Amino acid sequence: MPLSPKRRQVLRIAGTALMGFAALAAGQAHAQAAFPSKPLTLIVPYPPGGGTDALARVIGPKLSEALGQPVVIDNRPGAGGSLGTALAAKAPADGHHLLILNTLPHTSAAGLYAKLPYDPVKDFAGVGSLATTPYVFVSNPGVPARTIDEFVALAKASPGKYQYGSAGMGSATHLVPELFKLVTKTDIKHVPYRGGGPAIVDLIGGHIDLVSDNLFSSIPNIKAGKIRALAVTSKKRSVIFPEIPSVAEAGYGDFEVVGQFGLVVPAATPRAAVERLNAALTKVVRSPDVSQQILAQGGEPVTSTPEEFDALMRNESAKWLRVIREARIKPE
Repeated sequence: MPLSPKRRQVLRIAGTALMGFAALAAGQAHAQAAFPSKPLTLIVPYPPGGGTDALARVIGPKLSEALGQPVVIDNRPGAGGSLGTALAAKAPADGHHLLILNTLPHTSAAGLYAKLPYDPVKDFAGVGSLATTPYVFVSNPGVPARTIDEFVALAKASPGKYQYGSAGMGSATHLVPELFKLVTKTDIKHVPYRGGGPAIVDLIGGHIDLVSDNLFSSIPNIKAGKIRALAVTSKKRSVIFPEIPSVAEAGYGDFEVVGQFGLVVPAATPRAAVERLNAALTKVVRSPDVSQQILAQGGEPVTSTPEEFDALMRNESAKWLRVIREARIKPE
């Protein structure tokens, strides 16, 4: 039976629609398969030479190999990392623009700057973790305490007598001791410096009593006897210096701080691109040569899913905003 003109028109329309859907699906599949389609930019919100920059330069070349595209390291320092982070938040959400961060200073920025031009959690999507590193409480050898619980006893016996130095207001070396004070209920005075180096110099000189420093950078001075290691801030002892006990071992089980490094992208980045980046990052971090380089810098290699890193960011944000609020640190 011959088709009516109306029936033929319906079939033509249906066929055209099916061809359109097929072309669209093929185009989407090609776009996903082609990612990344151009060089990637990895923004480092700090100057060259620091710990975050060093990690970026360890993983950058290997990410390039895994993704088949160049990875360009772009240092954008300023305002405690917030300038480079703002640039990353506003970058095209196409998967080709990444930010490397330490969750402590990244999330705490919301409580330290009155007019932060981005939301540290909502404006980013996690790609995954790459390393953790503990801090270490170190004292000058003249302080009559050989362990962290002995230091707590001294601080409680003489409130306000002892002083800790930091790299400046809002730095990790400021917030970590403030959390320690809240947990141990001690009164230790804060002395801010223009960087961690001057604080360590004054610690060695006996002008201040305590500093919460990066473990790796402290090891030479600890081994030389210029400063005394009291405790690491991680829950467990560090794999690179297992002789130093943790604060938790001294009976403060609620205290745990580690620098947690990872990669993020703008929040609207397509999920397929995020998953591709996570797979590449996981492969790179788990490779023996990269793992060894991270360990050599005082870190411990760690991987995660994007969802796990997003949850970590939310938890870190809640933790450090509470510390800032309870320590009565005023935003700039």
